Amino acid sequence: MEIQVRPLKTMDLFPMSRILKKMDLKDSLKHIATLKRDEASQKKLGFEILMTALENIHLAEAEVIAFLADLTGMKPDKLKELELSEFMKVIDQFKGQKSFASFLQQAAK
Repeated sequence: MEIQVRPLKTMDLFPMSRILKKMDLKDSLKHIATLKRDEASQKKLGFEILMTALENIHLAEAEVIAFLADLTGMKPDKLKELELSEFMKVIDQFKGQKSFASFLQQAAK
């Protein structure tokens, strides 16, 4: 089964903002805006954000599942039952969208 993530819309900003706040990522994202834009800094910070997100994902489990279910058109219960490799494909599609970086910047405000 090929799962497709729909493009991000304005209304996605609100649940994403709640998720970022619950996962305590807003400060990390705000910090990104203050850094110079060289590749090494971005990679290091990206890794730090990823680690913080993984450490804190349990704080927003229901919200993350509901948000990703909406993006894929799946029921939350079905999304939760995906094999980990399939779930990671959903995450990769989500973060691979062209508007992802600007979306995170707006959601962090």
